[in-house]
Amino acid sequence: MTVISIEQFRAQLDRYLAATTESDVVLTRDGKPCFLLRAIPDAQGSETDEHEDSAEFWRMIRQRRQEQSIPWEEAKKQLDLE
Repeated sequence: MTVISIEQFRAQLDRYLAATTESDVVLTRDGKPCFLLRAIPDAQGSETDEHEDSAEFWRMIRQRRQEQSIPWEEAKKQLDLE
């Protein structure tokens, strides 16, 4: 897991987005975690095929869908990416 400030993320956006393919990236504001970036596996990749029939994977998806989230447009505003 990579932990960086929002300022670091803004300065090297492409670098940290690419890093999500290897591990989660946590963005902090005032030293406190505020965002978790996680890549979605390639739909054509073997990871997707492995998860397709995984009860554990789908249980996790159902759980995450119940958690509070914010729209991407709101996240971009909070990160000053617009």
